Amino acid sequence: MPVFGLELHEYLDAPTIVEEARLGERLGYASVWLGDSQLIWRELHTLLGAVATVTERVRLGSGVTNPLTRHPTVTASALATLQELSRGRMILGIGAGFTSARTLGLAPATRAALAEHVATVRALLAGEAVPAAAGEMRLAFANPAAVPPIVLGAGGPKMLRLAGEIADGVVFAGQGRADAALRTKLDAVRAGREAAGRLGRPFLTCLGIAAAVHADRARAIAAVRPHVAASVLVHPRWPLSPAAQQASERARQVYRYAEHMSPSDRFAGLIPDEVVQEFALAGTPDDCIAQARALFAAGIDEITIRPFPVDGGTRAATIETFAHAVMSAFAYRP
Repeated sequence: MPVFGLELHEYLDAPTIVEEARLGERLGYASVWLGDSQLIWRELHTLLGAVATVTERVRLGSGVTNPLTRHPTVTASALATLQELSRGRMILGIGAGFTSARTLGLAPATRAALAEHVATVRALLAGEAVPAAAGEMRLAFANPAAVPPIVLGAGGPKMLRLAGEIADGVVFAGQGRADAALRTKLDAVRAGREAAGRLGRPFLTCLGIAAAVHADRARAIAAVRPHVAASVLVHPRWPLSPAAQQASERARQVYRYAEHMSPSDRFAGLIPDEVVQEFALAGTPDDCIAQARALFAAGIDEITIRPFPVDGGTRAATIETFAHAVMSAFAYRP
């Protein structure tokens, strides 16, 4: 069965995030993911703990944390604790770092550093001893039977291949169409899995995508423009359409990491409609249903929506409208 998840960026206050997560569970979303960017969003692990205590079914994930601002022992300890609170519903999503690093003036982590971090966290969660400056380190309360799956946030071909090589899944963004670019990305992941002899293991392929739905297509498209402004900036590792390339150049001149994925009228005039639909799931219910079906058919396991408020509404309203108007076409029942 096609699966829809919910990714909530914490530019809203903490109680609102918790209520949105509870709403997502009631409406039938399969997962709730929270972002990690310490200077622009509320604290990831605190909110995951709060959400774990008020939900019962949804999987909970970091979407995504990083090896730069989180020491591997901190991440391992947090995830082991969250596994206890959630009764085994956690997913560790981790990537090289984007705004979490850029807002500190740091470059994202290298692939080698990310791979080492993942290996260390996985070993600690499994209760293994890990070499350290003082000899070795071990997580005292590790539960080897409850090691959460680890998914890599990836964008470029080398990072996608790494996800296939070392992770239990991949989450990528900036892909709104089931086209040749999507097939190339999925092929890169599969090549990594094949090279590492991991084709027989369970693997989750998630697509994180900005979403808005409304009977008036123009209103839905307008809602996701700020997110698309970010998408065209971080997408240069893949060929862009001429219109998207022009939009990327315009966005680069004014984009600020501190406003990442937050609604802002500053970006309203930068992204034409045709480009929005390359990088988002936005439009009428029929538009979104058709687009989602094509993405699932292409090989996506979970479409993880990043909901944006439409026409002065709330993010919660988009979460609910999407469930009733789009997810219901895929046998979902609130």
